[in-house]
Amino acid sequence: MAAGAAAVKHTKMFNEIDFSYTGHESFPLRISWLPKAVAALEAGIDPFSDPREGMTRLGLGKNMIQSLAYWVVVTNLAEKTTDGLKLTGFAEMTLSRKTGFDPFLENTQTLWLLHWNLCQGWQEADRLRRPYAWHYYANLLADDELAPSETIERFTAGPLSRSTGKELSFSTLRQHFEIFVKTYVAATAKGARSTPEDALDSPLTTLGLIKEGGDRKMLNGRRETVYRVNNAAKPTISKETFRHCLHEWWTAKYPGEETLTVRQITTGEDSPGRCFRLPEAAVHQMLTTLSNSFPKEFVSSETRQQRTVSRGSKPRQTTTLKAIFHP
Repeated sequence: MAAGAAAVKHTKMFNEIDFSYTGHESFPLRISWLPKAVAALEAGIDPFSDPREGMTRLGLGKNMIQSLAYWVVVTNLAEKTTDGLKLTGFAEMTLSRKTGFDPFLENTQTLWLLHWNLCQGWQEADRLRRPYAWHYYANLLADDELAPSETIERFTAGPLSRSTGKELSFSTLRQHFEIFVKTYVAATAKGARSTPEDALDSPLTTLGLIKEGGDRKMLNGRRETVYRVNNAAKPTISKETFRHCLHEWWTAKYPGEETLTVRQITTGEDSPGRCFRLPEAAVHQMLTTLSNSFPKEFVSSETRQQRTVSRGSKPRQTTTLKAIFHP
């Protein structure tokens, strides 16, 4: 893959996406995993094709190795080839020890990009694939409440995985939802049998996208934790990161359009506004900032009817990605 090919190059619509529900082996992403995996692949070692080698190289159990193989693909750090997993251009520009701008995953912008990649999905052969919980979060969740029982019930009405063609069990959907939540919500307690790896939260918990919002009584009398999605403006997203994601999404979804409305960028399928859960006012402010900072690329306009943005020059992904770390 060419350097900087950070996310999916596609024009496929919703009904052509092959959603995934499994592969994480019941393990959410852990804070140290991705830099470890990228370093191993960069050294010419595929710790995933040989579980024993992976266990020795990465210091993880067999199921964790399988889980990490899933996470490096769904975050677009590696792609599947006939010779095993290979680093993507995105990985080479971010987490590479040799050429990356953030090899130890210390920059908040890298975390926003990983979240973006999870929402966009990845290309596998001729299919666009995406973890369903992330699609639901970005495109189908109408408000800020994530109640497990209701959300899992809605999962059962969602499109099934085209790659397996099988009905998905309630336990599979529940685990998929739980993994999604644990990717963004820090654990509050550890079990007596927990290992040192269990004490490591996902790096994406620092983004503050989802938080516990109390509990409520279910119809069966039991109580469940309710989660709240942060739909407010997010100052930690830099204008360079938003610029990169906007160009990527615009090219994928509207390659022939020169002008889009602020509403499209806020609420359109897979849009930056959707994936980052931003209100329209915050998106408009960001677009105004981009128009002032990159006038050759974006021009904002406003009439009584609507707010629009026109796109001029289209810089390469490598250019916009590099600018995130060296603005």
